[in-house]
Amino acid sequence: MIRRETDADLANRVSRMDGVITNVSYDGRDIDWSPAVDACVILSNGEDAFQVYEQKEPRIWEVMTVFAPTCRGKRALETAFAMKEWMLPYLDIAFGSVPDRLPAAKWFYRKLGGVPTDMLETPLCLYEANPGETLFVFRA
Repeated sequence: MIRRETDADLANRVSRMDGVITNVSYDGRDIDWSPAVDACVILSNGEDAFQVYEQKEPRIWEVMTVFAPTCRGKRALETAFAMKEWMLPYLDIAFGSVPDRLPAAKWFYRKLGGVPTDMLETPLCLYEANPGETLFVFRA
């Protein structure tokens, strides 16, 4: 069951796990997700997976996916599809950037229906992948 998080406890715990922190933190330091609770939508499975949706424009959201090693494979895909389904009433486009050093994350975003690209042009902005990353675009 997917839920919206009202505090950062689960996100902080999952992102600090071994095998996770080095994938979500550019400098390897802990991330405190507390500021994101009020500024973003944080969805979780209540256990070991969460996504952060940051609204960039009306109905356009940037997404970051953080799953613990205990949520992989079929379970991870089912969880992510449920999170995506939860957000569908609020979005036309979601996009996320994946570092080239994480081929499993690229496979994962493709399986979720993400289309790899170098840039996304919207009516208000141009979003580009950072060097060494691929942008994945999801359309509702």
